[in-house]
Amino acid sequence: MILRCLLLLSLSILVPCRFALAETAELRLGVQRGLTYLPWAVIEHERLVETVAAEKGLPPPKVTYAIHSGGAAMNDGLLSNSLDVAATGIPSFLALWAKGKGRFAVRGLASYGTIRIALVSRNPNVKTLADFTDKDRIATPGVKTSVQAIFLAMAAEKLFGPEQRDRFDAITVTRGHPDAMAALMGNTEINAHFSVPPYLQLELKRPDIHIVTTSEEIAGGAVSNGTVYLTTRFAEENPKTVAALYEALRRSVALINADPRRAAQAYLQISGERTAVEDIEAMIKLPGTTWDVAPHGTLVMARFLKRAGMIAAEPADWKELYLPLVHGEPGD
Repeated sequence: MILRCLLLLSLSILVPCRFALAETAELRLGVQRGLTYLPWAVIEHERLVETVAAEKGLPPPKVTYAIHSGGAAMNDGLLSNSLDVAATGIPSFLALWAKGKGRFAVRGLASYGTIRIALVSRNPNVKTLADFTDKDRIATPGVKTSVQAIFLAMAAEKLFGPEQRDRFDAITVTRGHPDAMAALMGNTEINAHFSVPPYLQLELKRPDIHIVTTSEEIAGGAVSNGTVYLTTRFAEENPKTVAALYEALRRSVALINADPRRAAQAYLQISGERTAVEDIEAMIKLPGTTWDVAPHGTLVMARFLKRAGMIAAEPADWKELYLPLVHGEPGD
């Protein structure tokens, strides 16, 4: 009787531990469309997460890719547990990082490259940001929350002073990049778009559409396309899966750098876009474009958001924001 009780007690201890050590069978990723998300198209096309997971002795997780138009919806997904990982602009990440506590605390995993994004207009009277009037409409993935909206606020601060950071909010509208391009080129009331490749290059083929300013001009340097981030709870409960995702991202950017043609083909197959593969390959290799996992411009963005009162906390160092996996990279 005593032995039987001891056996039952041992089982009651071991069984919960066994389940506590089991990692997720499904990985739900939130991404957006556009060439800035090229590494995610490569990961999906090449099934890199599943491959790396199997190499690490894990049952390959079921990986799903949820397409969102902006970071606010991804943050909602993380908070409601309908997403495990978000890949979007730095401001959305910082907003959640600054207020996240307990089970909703988040950390970055890595970045996924830098590529020039630009504000374009078909209004011939708009040569600079100061030329926009209340008759113009600028499309971004999210008013106030998207990285493009933050760039507009940073530019307004430089041009007009801190009290007018929100100067462009009244003429900004929320549109995903494909819809924004369609509206801009369809001669609707939307006559400007803070655009990303390949939509940027397609828009600029029209002679009446021109660049007003770029992200680098506004920020004074390169800013990563976005950040991969997740709750600390998910990272703690699934360390091998998270490590597999990080390695998959590293392999993705390595493939892009080594074989941009193959990466372009993967992008077109996943996105369903009808751009010529030669054009996508050329965009991948644009001067000033980098494909890496090191976060860039994180502190510049964080300091502005804190200065503007958009986040309550400011990191002392970029590594404070990210999991140790990426700390060996030359971030800033």
